[in-house]
Amino acid sequence: MNILKNIKDKQGNITVAIAIIGAALIIAGAVMFTNNSDTPAGPAGQANPSSDAASNVRPVDDTDWVYGNAESEITIVEYSDTECPFCSRLHPTLKQVVDESEGKVNWVYRHFPLVQLHPIAPTVAHATECVGELGGNDAFWSFTDRVYVESGANRGTDLSKLVEYAVEYGVDAEAYNQCMEESRHQTKVEGDFRNGVESGGTGTPYSIIVLNGEITDDSFEALNLVAQTINTGAGGDLINVTSDRTAVSASGALGADMWNQIINAVTFK
Repeated sequence: MNILKNIKDKQGNITVAIAIIGAALIIAGAVMFTNNSDTPAGPAGQANPSSDAASNVRPVDDTDWVYGNAESEITIVEYSDTECPFCSRLHPTLKQVVDESEGKVNWVYRHFPLVQLHPIAPTVAHATECVGELGGNDAFWSFTDRVYVESGANRGTDLSKLVEYAVEYGVDAEAYNQCMEESRHQTKVEGDFRNGVESGGTGTPYSIIVLNGEITDDSFEALNLVAQTINTGAGGDLINVTSDRTAVSASGALGADMWNQIINAVTFK
């Protein structure tokens, strides 16, 4: 099917369609030579997720940490590893995308610690949960932001500094240490990881755009154009759309321009 021709034939949509395609061509060049995800060794590390697996993403609930407007029409669910350098790169990008979306997009953070590559990642993931439990949503995000800054700058998290960061964001040191000793949130961290695998994740960062209902035919066509162009430029399937059109998976540390092109395509009228 000639997607470009079909969109072009719809009066009033040609300008937007060309803008989407042109920007996708530009940003595809930016990823062509970029390895932008961490994957564990062996067959499980092949970064080519099944497009329909993204439909298995767990519905967002009150156990999730949400950045942005809780009532946004688009939710980005990210499965991430604090010790992954590409996750450190994506973290501020997603914050920028949400901040600039005027309430249209929010971001849910979930854990995907690749212990094979980063043995301390489950411990740091658990620390973020303890801070969230004891300090609330704002403390969780402030603490997690700090972890990514420090991890990215120092090639890994200094575990001895975590209690210091927790106190900085209003958490009692004794309560934090007790939470860590009790492994109070181990089940949640493990549950996030399992759901990430079930949803097609094979490396980090791995994100799923969850839509509020099925996207329109116009949006689907526009999104396919963006996805095909990015995937061709990257030499792999970075972007996949589920066959029921309710979710879009994105592998790797995509830049803000790419995210905005995907979001614009999803909401293309």
